[in-house]
Amino acid sequence: MKNPLPTLALSIAILSPSAMIAAETNKDGPDLVLSIAQTCEPISKGGRCSLEFVQTLSGQPVAGDVQQQCAPGWLAHITAMRGSVEKGGINRGQAVVCGYPTPQEAIRGLMIACDKETQGICSDANDVNVQWAYWSPELSQIQALARNQSLALSNLPKSTRCMSPVPLQESTSCPPQAAVTLRQSGLR
Repeated sequence: MKNPLPTLALSIAILSPSAMIAAETNKDGPDLVLSIAQTCEPISKGGRCSLEFVQTLSGQPVAGDVQQQCAPGWLAHITAMRGSVEKGGINRGQAVVCGYPTPQEAIRGLMIACDKETQGICSDANDVNVQWAYWSPELSQIQALARNQSLALSNLPKSTRCMSPVPLQESTSCPPQAAVTLRQSGLR
């Protein structure tokens, strides 16, 4: 008997050229550091792992397994799904990147990272949920955000999201400007 909902959850990150640089500190405010941390559910709850952005004070331990520290710049996150229950199952891919100078470069890096580790799930996805935003420790809006817990990209400056079937369809879940940015970055 076939399992009706087989899934594959994958989590990855990629080092951007500027991500190797330690995050700049703010001379007037707290010394903030942004990290990509992996957190995993216990096996009894499905054992799924995810990558999250976590903001801490410099030197403070980070909740989760730190994969990398981020330089100021553009962050991006994708969750992509390919397949269907009727055709044998849904494969999922996830990726996060940080420290890019433009949103388009962050999204391109995100797609490369996801495809590299998932055998092309992101480029060949049926549905995507892509979000990007800007992070810098010097911004007062950033300094006011919670520390040492998952950082919602929607709370960051210039946050944009597109949830859509692929090919991208403009809607309230994927505003026209978000779809344009994703298309300029290579997503169909």
